[in-house]
Parts: sequence; C-alpha cells; structure tokens
Amino acid sequence: MTHGSPAGYAARMLRAVGRRGLFVVAAALLVAACAGSSPLPSFDPAMPCGGVDRQEMKGAYPDLEARIPAQIAGQAADSRDSGRFCSKATLGTLWNAGIREAEFGGGIWQFDPGGGTSLPGMQLSVFRAPGLTAQLLADEYRAGAGGTSRVTIVSSTNEQVNGRPGFRMNLLNGDSHQAILVWPSADGTVVQVVIAADVDESKVQAAVAALR
Repeated sequence: MTHGSPAGYAARMLRAVGRRGLFVVAAALLVAACAGSSPLPSFDPAMPCGGVDRQEMKGAYPDLEARIPAQIAGQAADSRDSGRFCSKATLGTLWNAGIREAEFGGGIWQFDPGGGTSLPGMQLSVFRAPGLTAQLLADEYRAGAGGTSRVTIVSSTNEQVNGRPGFRMNLLNGDSHQAILVWPSADGTVVQVVIAADVDESKVQAAVAALR
C-alpha cells in the first residue's frame, strides 16, 4: 500500500509500538500508505514464503481484495492490496495457536480532518488461514495492544458485529483514539477487521456494514 499521504498520521497510528505481531503489522500497512514508501517486491502466491516475515502486493489474492468495499461513506480507498504473514514475528499469538501462514486483503481510507489536528483514517482487512477464528485474531490484537507502553486498552468486549458474534477494543494510542473490530464473514470463510483512528462512529459502522 504505497499511495503517498501525510506521514503524521502514520506516526500517530503506531507511536511507540514495539511488539511485532498482527497488531503492529496491520497498522504498519498504514505507515506504508502514509509515508509513500516504495512498493514491496512482487512474489508468487503459489510458492512457499521462503523465510520472509511478510509478503504483500496488489493482486496477490484477488478474491480477498474483492471483499474490500470500493467505497466507505462515499470515498474510495486510498490503497488496496493483499499478501500473507509468514512467521512468528508477524503472526504473533496466531503462531502459538499453530497457524503458520495467514493470507490477507486490505484497504486504507484517510478522511479530511475537519479542522482538527489529527488525520482520521481506517484500515479494512480480511484474513484467512486453516484454523483461524475471530477469537484467535481478537486475542492477537489484544496481546499486541497490551504489549505496548503507549497504548491503553480503554475497553475490550465481546459484542455482535454486523449481526454476528465478534469483538471490539477501544484504545488510546498517545493522543489518538482508536477502535479495532473483529468478526467472521457471513459465509464463514474469512475473519474481518476494521481498525479506525480518530474516526466518527458513523464511519466505523459504515465500514462494518460494507464488509459481508
């Protein structure tokens, strides 16, 4: 995800996050989008990971990218791509649960700050792997958030998300108010995630409704 945009948003999203897991890496996709970094090397999704932590490019898994909505609140995504996490360093607690590779598709949205000092944004992602559940993925996000010195978990609850059992965390990351929602897709083939930073709840719910 390499579209250029203000780097300050990336700093707020990941300030002082030291743990290498999906909590970090998923938000790190925002860093790539915000900093306008060079594209990651292309790879063959049919081949093994080959010892790398993460692989990512546009079109790696078209079916997963197709699950990401084209627009949220009337605005198109700033970037969309897909890839896979391949190591304990990036899978975090999922590795401990026996998952050795997880494929993902994702998109990033950034919104006008509306006169505020922060640049609101969201990341929508879908994940799949044999044995992956919403519970396991939510546990990884909790572990990642709990392992960072500047992140405070304001609340962490089980709740219905888009009519299905899911999970929500509300976080304070420095001066950024963030939310992470995790729940299964309607067809049960992927786990869906919304990460929002300094975004109105109406946009969060629009993102949830757009993921099926």
